[in-house]
Amino acid sequence: MDSVAWDQRYRQQEFVWTSEPNRFLVSETQSLAPARAIDLACGEGRNAVWLAERGWRVTGVDFSSVAIEKARQLEAARVRWTELRASFIRKSWCSGRGKDRRR
Repeated sequence: MDSVAWDQRYRQQEFVWTSEPNRFLVSETQSLAPARAIDLACGEGRNAVWLAERGWRVTGVDFSSVAIEKARQLEAARVRWTELRASFIRKSWCSGRGKDRRR
């Protein structure tokens, strides 16, 4: 799927997944001290936001602009900090024979 297809998928409902974090992320990280994390293919940001709520500094990356906007809205609604804990960026991945598809 390309970013256009993912944009369409993310537009179809409020959350494609849920706004709650993945249970495996929770079980693996809940006892860790806050640190830095990168959430590749973060989608709507549920995992990055959950980590940020716990003091982590997180960068979420996805190539769907719709998903990134939803992630920013989720973060704004749930994370109340005096300094930014989660940031989200749209990025196209490299694909093919070493060709960079950034625009």
